[in-house]
Amino acid sequence: DGIGEGGEVWVDRWWWHQRLALGLVNDKDIINDNDNYNYKKDIRQLRQQGTCLDNLQPGRSSHPDHGRGAMASRFLPKGSIVAPVPVLPVPRDELRYLRKKEWKEVEKWRKKKRKEMELKTITNLDDQTKAESREQGVGKKVETIEEDDGDNTEAALPPGMKWRQQLLLNYCFGHVNSSVLLFPYGLFVNFINHAPSEVVRNLGDEKYDAPVANVGLRWSDRWVERDTVSGKDPRTMSPEELFSRPNPAGLVLEYVALRDIRPNEEILFDYGSLWANAWNEHVRHHPASSSDDNGNGYGSPPLNDYTPAYIMEEVATNLRTAEEQLTYPYPDNVFTACFYRYSDGNDDHYDDDKKFNAQSINTNSKTKTRAIPWKMSRGLFDMTNLRPCKVIDREPIQTGGKKMAYTAIIQNRPGLSPEEQIPKGVKHIVSGIPREAFRFVDRPYTSDVHLEGAFRQNIGLESLGVFPTAWLDLKSEE
Repeated sequence: DGIGEGGEVWVDRWWWHQRLALGLVNDKDIINDNDNYNYKKDIRQLRQQGTCLDNLQPGRSSHPDHGRGAMASRFLPKGSIVAPVPVLPVPRDELRYLRKKEWKEVEKWRKKKRKEMELKTITNLDDQTKAESREQGVGKKVETIEEDDGDNTEAALPPGMKWRQQLLLNYCFGHVNSSVLLFPYGLFVNFINHAPSEVVRNLGDEKYDAPVANVGLRWSDRWVERDTVSGKDPRTMSPEELFSRPNPAGLVLEYVALRDIRPNEEILFDYGSLWANAWNEHVRHHPASSSDDNGNGYGSPPLNDYTPAYIMEEVATNLRTAEEQLTYPYPDNVFTACFYRYSDGNDDHYDDDKKFNAQSINTNSKTKTRAIPWKMSRGLFDMTNLRPCKVIDREPIQTGGKKMAYTAIIQNRPGLSPEEQIPKGVKHIVSGIPREAFRFVDRPYTSDVHLEGAFRQNIGLESLGVFPTAWLDLKSEE
């Protein structure tokens, strides 16, 4: 029948009502005064005390390069709250990472630096201290070094190498002088694109109108909550206190209309001058290859070796076998996966051939091998059933037909439940898999948003005056 104005939204969380009907809910969990509880609020009270969550809707951005954007779903008068923006504090350092190859270089470089520091320490010691250091171990003395030419071997990187940044950084609010990032998770707030605050841009003697920001950002005095343990306002805490809270919730910003906003008009926010400068620099100097300016080769494959998984999905109507890929390999950034449910859960799975329609078992090898037919079942095409596989054969479904069925080695992936994991030492081969059950998948950190030179910059709040001073724990980079 729908939910009327002021009606409460109910969700059967953790099947509470089902458990209540079965007598599985403790009496203390049941609200005893249901008869006195008002399930419908006065709409005028809601408008005064509540915040609308449906002022935004996704749509196509007016800027050709922005893709999707957030649009106003109704008229929003100047000064009104466009959307609440709950945020989670994230340590800036947690968004840094290096690839495996780079970590090996780092460990090699740090090991060399430690040895240099040890030699430097022994060289500067007198004879008696040298004898003591030999008895106690050089490592004991390294801890006492006070002057190391400014190198912190646990944090520094080799020359020419820089920390990589997670994609999440692009969606976070931040301040250049703070280790605190704020990740917004309100409804459609991450769809809001950038526009400058200036009303008119100049182009020589000609002036033209350009999209400008129509919302600002401020703290929500209504929804910010004090810490449940200390009773402090989280905005007055140090970054260390902020990150150690048992419950990270309670921080809420809100977008506010800077002028009247029409229905279906795009919502735009000024990401700050640091973000704009970083973007302009990125556009001017976007690299054409994977190597950095120093040519040290850190990073992902060259751009001309990269093909997105969705493109491979469109062009590869027939899949290559593992043998064919030795001559005609797929791009390094993709692999094949297929929808398959390995719901066994039986300890004697490998002793009951008939039960699993085994076609062959290689008993002369340490690796047991079986081939069973692929079966369609309800819910199979759920993404939780997508797992890596290696195609080893294909044949027409019908004689002379173009549609193929494939035989593949099914593999495990991280996160599978124990009953869905293929036991170690078993080569699990499945035959008769249709092309529709396969997907090309981007390898981790190889999609286009992770290519060398991909843009990374948080949304800046430096000029708004909303970033708490208690969180400004980093020095300015002169």
